Amino acid sequence: MRLTKISYTEYRGDPQEWVLDEMSFDDRNLLVGKNASGKSRILNVVAGLASQLNGSQLGLSGDYSCEFSSEFGTYLYQISFRELLVTYEHLTIDGVVKMTRNDLGEGQIFTQNLGENGRDLGFQSPPNSLAAVSRRDSIQHPFLEPLHKWAAGLRHFRFGTNLGKDAFSVFIPGGPKIDDRDQSQISGIFRNAERMYGTSFLDPLKADLARVGYSVTNVRLGPPVSLRVHIPQGGPTEVFSLAVTETGMSAVVDQHSMSQGMYRVLSLLIWFNYFQLNGIAACCVIDDIGEGLDFERSCNLIELLREKSVSHNIQLIMSTNDKNVMNGVPLKEWAILVRTGSRVHVRNYENSKEVFDQFRFTGLSNFSFFELDVINTPTSEKVDTPSSAGKA
Repeated sequence: MRLTKISYTEYRGDPQEWVLDEMSFDDRNLLVGKNASGKSRILNVVAGLASQLNGSQLGLSGDYSCEFSSEFGTYLYQISFRELLVTYEHLTIDGVVKMTRNDLGEGQIFTQNLGENGRDLGFQSPPNSLAAVSRRDSIQHPFLEPLHKWAAGLRHFRFGTNLGKDAFSVFIPGGPKIDDRDQSQISGIFRNAERMYGTSFLDPLKADLARVGYSVTNVRLGPPVSLRVHIPQGGPTEVFSLAVTETGMSAVVDQHSMSQGMYRVLSLLIWFNYFQLNGIAACCVIDDIGEGLDFERSCNLIELLREKSVSHNIQLIMSTNDKNVMNGVPLKEWAILVRTGSRVHVRNYENSKEVFDQFRFTGLSNFSFFELDVINTPTSEKVDTPSSAGKA
């Protein structure tokens, strides 16, 4: 299942209204735009949709229209909600209505095992729950499963934050399970991956770190060596944190003393390698990718993630306003955000092919495409290509 298009309106008709015009997605995507153009907000919208389909939350007020491609066909899924209540929900597959409901929760859903070819069945859904969640049934309504698998496989990383660098772990027998959607629990994810896959997890992780520019001989969990952690009497016996041993060094660098850039890369690669092995991942959303990294490491990380997204069938949606990242991603994967007031319009290769193709012949860097605002420059003012420069 792949998200191929999305449009969204928040607080429709209110002073707080915010609109994302239709945006298309490919397998690999990079959102670029000036500060406050809507990059983070769009990624939050995508991640929020997954949370709603997981049944974990509903927004206060919003209208989604989403298109997905799957083995069942092309999905068009539309939902509206107000004040934590669903007011509209509609699903078609290849133009055929499979489910619809109103603001009272009354609706119809196609049921596989009724009659020879199946038929629509009336239902009453709770107003504060999506019918796609409350009516989930892999036997009667198998067409809902791809939506849930997509939502369950989405992971959202805010690369510009500390990603749980200041969070240490205590593992208690019989305690709560690790939530692999919680960025602060990366040490728990590492522990699970190491136990489940051993060197099949650790060796590729070290190789990936070396490729980015962090050569290490060991990655492990252990007590933080750079801190003296006081454990109250009667409490757990050990606190754990991630730690590495750099090549040529004997000292251990734990996550507290690790550079923010190194920790961000380590955290992200732990997640990628773990989910590559268990096959859960479907979509990886990364905000501010490359933030805090030097030029070489930023470029290496981008190249590595783009390769992994292809080899392991993971849809990759990233955002940046960093020059190094822009230069490392082909323009065909760009989505340039153009904000006018509270409305965001997206320009990409699909809807602005001629502009993108013409720029390829200028010999300028990808960042220049953004810096010179080529996408919004009138045709008569665009940068001359070598073949046209100097002509009357």
